[in-house]
Amino acid sequence: MLIWVGLTNNELTGLNHTGALQIAPTRGQLRAFQGDSLLFTADSVKVSPGLLLVAAGKRYQASAPVVFKSDCGRFQITSLRRAGIAQPVYEGNLRVHSASRSLRLSLELSLDSYMQGVLAAEMPASYHAEALKGQALCARTYALRPRLPHDQDLVNVCDSYLCCQYFAGHGASLDPRIKAAIEGTAGQVLVHDEKPILALFSSNAGGHTENYENCFSDPVTGAFPPPPLPYLKGVPEGNYPGLKAPVGSEQFLAYLYSNSGLGTKLCADNWSPKFHFHHRITADSLEAHLHHNIEKLMDDRESAPYVVPPAGGGRGRFGHIKRFQVLKRGVSGVAIELAIETNLGQWRVQKELLIRKVFANPDAGIKRLNSARIFFQQKYDKLGLLAGLEVSGLGFGHGVGFQQQGAQGLALAGMNYKQILSHYFPGARIAQY
Repeated sequence: MLIWVGLTNNELTGLNHTGALQIAPTRGQLRAFQGDSLLFTADSVKVSPGLLLVAAGKRYQASAPVVFKSDCGRFQITSLRRAGIAQPVYEGNLRVHSASRSLRLSLELSLDSYMQGVLAAEMPASYHAEALKGQALCARTYALRPRLPHDQDLVNVCDSYLCCQYFAGHGASLDPRIKAAIEGTAGQVLVHDEKPILALFSSNAGGHTENYENCFSDPVTGAFPPPPLPYLKGVPEGNYPGLKAPVGSEQFLAYLYSNSGLGTKLCADNWSPKFHFHHRITADSLEAHLHHNIEKLMDDRESAPYVVPPAGGGRGRFGHIKRFQVLKRGVSGVAIELAIETNLGQWRVQKELLIRKVFANPDAGIKRLNSARIFFQQKYDKLGLLAGLEVSGLGFGHGVGFQQQGAQGLALAGMNYKQILSHYFPGARIAQY
């Protein structure tokens, strides 16, 4: 099966490339086609917006998408960077077309070749074979049903983890353990009601996964919360010995946090350093950065509806912070509505990803919180204003669906990949596509 993969810009935020591209095969020569016509054969080509091609000292003005094929089946785009990789290598055929004074790149390759690049980027090859097989099924299924449709972009998926799943191209050689996971699950996908499921995954759930509708908007309407998906329900990662608080409560999060480092005896994912995190932020630093973060969210068309200012508040009237309070939590304890009390009133921020972004703070080394499964310790001054904040949290990522580090823990405990997938996607089954 062949699929088209959109190659995003270096920020992984969109498909438009505004600068010139240098394309070259890893060996042999590059052939450029416009339709069925061969334009030229060259060692490399420079492509500028407007589809101006320069190869072997000659200029070509293309009027339709150009497809590049290399003699060896592999090529490089020297202007692209992926996770620090200089000049990532790609397999397949490259289609380039002009769009809004920029270039659009899409890669045609086999589904298994695409999966090689995904697995190599998404999960360490050193993980247990059964965990790798579970990730392979998620990757294959997601390629068939991404969360955000890319039909208008004329591709099946893109290569950005901010949108789809991370595809960093192909290394010099494929680790045999990755190859074995792909071959050992050949043709297998996850289905519900005989259709491929939305096979979401993240790094670490922090002891309990979350319901889909508590973390994502509807991909078509943008509504939050979206209709729930029966196979994306939060599930426990352990038995929680000695737990006295309700699952999903702040006390539950504190229990998991305080019992970190007990291996798989407590839960499947607490063996990892990504199981928990902790930040101390001074009041001055909070005042300096949080107001700015709120304004950035209000400036963003997609985020703005989920930032609610106090009556009479708004831009330039944030106020001094008095306290933080989680107003609503999901089944895992993830914060899905946060209140920020100020001397000018209460701000409310909804959705777990936006809550994570609110706490971006270069002084504290926070790009955004690792997850929104958080709880607070707050210190106050004599005027009742916030003097300092400690943010404790669990997990890494949204925590919905398959959990990579949890899968590793379950595999080490003796589960096979079918059992692991059944755990994370209740009600889904494995089928041949």
